[in-house]
Amino acid sequence: MNAKLFLLMFSVCFGTLFGGIEDYFKKPTDKSGYHGMKNVDFIYMINLDQRPEKFLSCTDQLHPYGIYPYRFSAVNGWELSLEDINNLGVKYEPWMRQGLWGTSYLPEDGGQPHHEVLQVPGQTYFCHCMARGPIGIVLSHLSVLQDAYDSGYETIWVMEDDIQILQDPHLISRLITRLDSFVGRKNWDILFTDRDTKDQNGNYVPCLGYAYRPNYYPPNPERFAKRTPLGNDFMKIGARYGTYSMIVRRQGMKKILDFIKGHQIFLPFDMDFYQIPTVNIYTVINDVVSTQPQALSDNGGPNYENK
Repeated sequence: MNAKLFLLMFSVCFGTLFGGIEDYFKKPTDKSGYHGMKNVDFIYMINLDQRPEKFLSCTDQLHPYGIYPYRFSAVNGWELSLEDINNLGVKYEPWMRQGLWGTSYLPEDGGQPHHEVLQVPGQTYFCHCMARGPIGIVLSHLSVLQDAYDSGYETIWVMEDDIQILQDPHLISRLITRLDSFVGRKNWDILFTDRDTKDQNGNYVPCLGYAYRPNYYPPNPERFAKRTPLGNDFMKIGARYGTYSMIVRRQGMKKILDFIKGHQIFLPFDMDFYQIPTVNIYTVINDVVSTQPQALSDNGGPNYENK
């Protein structure tokens, strides 16, 4: 058997031994009111309690269209304890990929990030320079997906609190119907509401590769660079950055939850979800809802403290 295939199979099985990150998921409260639209069962917007102004900026754009997202109180990675952090990452074992740089949070360093090549058995690592903020973002997205799956939703719209409306968002309902007719309801997992993420100047930033995990080898990694047009409205893609506005089907929720629960948190959410070998990802060709260039961010530090 091919060595990488064997390691892949082993990691999928072995990774489940590190289960339990769902204990850190956050349950939504008070989901009363209408938070859907045609073809979308429920609309979530992830927002830190410390950033009410960001939620207001987004809802000011959505409310004129009669769209009222449910505000999901995000998991704040900067408030996670050192014990929590070390229960969430990948615990290194000698069989894992060699030579990767990673970041740990150790008591002897006062919980500050410690950077080194992955090498200490049993020590918890995240990808190199992964801060606490993105750990909270991963937990926030997984919490939303778990709630949606447990609630029986078939189709949800998940947003982060830095969106920019570029066309009538109700166009998304028609695009869902169109994509269903092209590929079938069960044959797509995620539809992004813009073509690609953007840099601080508003330029597209395509993703054509992948970031390494120590405990997972993606089969056929060349697929990440593939981009296949589908009619005039859609593009089937293998990878992308940015998860600030995505339509997720029920089978997509399960694929993402199963994958990260089985392999623990190592990468930022938008560098991990597309590595799932069976996930089917599409984007629109003409942006409907995208991201705000130069939006406020608390990923690299709790910048809300300086407001």
